[in-house]
Amino acid sequence: MGLLDGLVKGLANIIPEEGNPELKTFKAQQELKEIATKEDRIFARLGKQVYADGGSEKYPDIKTELDALAASRQEIEGRLQSAKDETEAKKKAEEAEEARRCPECGTVNPENAAFCQSCGNRMPQAKRFCPQCGSEIPQGNRFCNECGTKIESITF
Repeated sequence: MGLLDGLVKGLANIIPEEGNPELKTFKAQQELKEIATKEDRIFARLGKQVYADGGSEKYPDIKTELDALAASRQEIEGRLQSAKDETEAKKKAEEAEEARRCPECGTVNPENAAFCQSCGNRMPQAKRFCPQCGSEIPQGNRFCNECGTKIESITF
């Protein structure tokens, strides 16, 4: 039921029915519509149950249609995941670029630059995290303070 249907139904419930045949007609139509919706839901459940109980063998044409829909669903879910991955990669790239931006002049510097190539301002050091436990690693540490994992081989 749409928003407008809900509003009209709500209004119809507060208007007296006596002497108003249009309102009686509307309410009866709404009740029939609700019953039809409930029937559709029950038939959908029944159809799923029949199909689960061997319906794919009894109704091969329906199985073919459902298989085609499943293949379409899988392809669309793959596209959706690719789009999400692309969005995440774009976000990470933007964050990496922002981390290389000089807070003084706004120039984007090369990764791991200690000083801005444009104004010479000292660049803030990026935070490092342990690949094992996720704890933040203080600059200069070669081992994680929390779990002891060796950090020196990781480039920052």
